Amino acid sequence: MKEYIRDIEANIKNRLFEEGKIIVLYGPRQVGKTTLAKKILADYGCERGYFNCEDSSVITALQSHNASTMNNFFGDSKIIVLDEAQSVTNIGRALKIIIDAYPKKNIIATGSSSFDLANKINEPLTGRHYEYFLFPVSFNEIAALEGNRVLFEKINSRLIFGSYPEILSAVSNDDAREKLRALATSYLYRDVFKFQNIKSPDVLTKILKALAHQVGSEVSFNEISSLVGVDKNTVTRYIRLLEQAFIIFRLSPFSRNMRNEIKRSQKIYFYDNGIISALTENFSDATTGRDIGGLWENLMISERLKYNGFHRHHKNLFFWRVKGAGEIDLIEESDGNITPFEFKWSKSKAGTSARKFEKEYKTVPTQVINKENFMDFVR
Repeated sequence: MKEYIRDIEANIKNRLFEEGKIIVLYGPRQVGKTTLAKKILADYGCERGYFNCEDSSVITALQSHNASTMNNFFGDSKIIVLDEAQSVTNIGRALKIIIDAYPKKNIIATGSSSFDLANKINEPLTGRHYEYFLFPVSFNEIAALEGNRVLFEKINSRLIFGSYPEILSAVSNDDAREKLRALATSYLYRDVFKFQNIKSPDVLTKILKALAHQVGSEVSFNEISSLVGVDKNTVTRYIRLLEQAFIIFRLSPFSRNMRNEIKRSQKIYFYDNGIISALTENFSDATTGRDIGGLWENLMISERLKYNGFHRHHKNLFFWRVKGAGEIDLIEESDGNITPFEFKWSKSKAGTSARKFEKEYKTVPTQVINKENFMDFVR
């Protein structure tokens, strides 16, 4: 498998040895959290400090809530990695006990869902931990290993197959398809089944497929409810769980001044384009009949999340639409500054809706991101 240098590695190392602090690393399954954690251990000669929290002996030690018992179990490794920490009941309390008793312990806890881990860590460890999010491999990380030219040449592949580490190392398109189909079934959202007692996995799959077919469009929970055959509350709950499992994320509408602005709808995107292809069972060339606009929009917005996350840019993301007057795909807001973006696969100018928005909100000109100029937007 290709060894990409993950952008957040340096940030984690800079915080790692702060006394009394714990590193929490979130991200979807199969995104490379274990690989990154083990690399950090190896860089400091601490390979023996790796512990899988799905192992019963690790769970028993952590659930003892006894500082001495835990310390003896984990040994004298300078760094300890607790992988898939959400598997341990009351993990936040266990971490608080051990870090209080042994403040020089350097602990990295990873989690592939935020159902239990965030809730159980945030309260006991308020002010005592740093959170990082590991996305599928970013364009910045791909270009750092393979060069800008290769990334430009393979942009069609990223549009269709995404950038999970295993997919980037696939030996052929057929290999990538097979791996994505496996990833997009129960494995990717295993935590949803395990921790939330989902009784109808087929309903969850139908909701995901409906969302995949609507990428780039405003989503109606009522419409999905009717399509899938369950009530709106169930749809709302499942979508929230899918967000917590880091499979999808949503944008809300930007609304400040105009009476006819859309205020209540939302758009839902996937963290990775390959999952869209697997759910829709469509791996065909994006330029031949597929919704290339929606795929390009999803790709660029998900890559922008990675870019902002790596640079620790805390920006609010929205879309904007006025009834009967078009829309703007992405609005970034930070420190009172508003920046509009449109995403078009082929080179073209911003539409009339952009000029309307710029005039109303007195913003900088709308940037149009296409397949020729996307690099500055995501690197």
